[in-house]
Amino acid sequence: MASISSEPQLKELRVRVSQEILPPRHELHGTPHPVVQRVFAFEFPQGVAEVDQTDYGHPGRFNPCHARRIPAPLQARTGQLLAAAEALAALLD
Repeated sequence: MASISSEPQLKELRVRVSQEILPPRHELHGTPHPVVQRVFAFEFPQGVAEVDQTDYGHPGRFNPCHARRIPAPLQARTGQLLAAAEALAALLD
């Protein structure tokens, strides 16, 4: 039989969302328009997963979220992380 500790066991997930406007002809995009870039950081005990989203190519209309960096222990959850980022993005629009 497994022993259950009387101490509380904390599971924690922190989510950080940042949004930056890159000026026209910035080195990261080169287009004549400003580009909005969002980064969604999901901080797990196994590492930090990052998903990004931009309006590159059509100002004001965002592209689907894209997995930027997913630690190996979290790769099986990439679809869920992308879905979570899309849901958070909908709250920002």
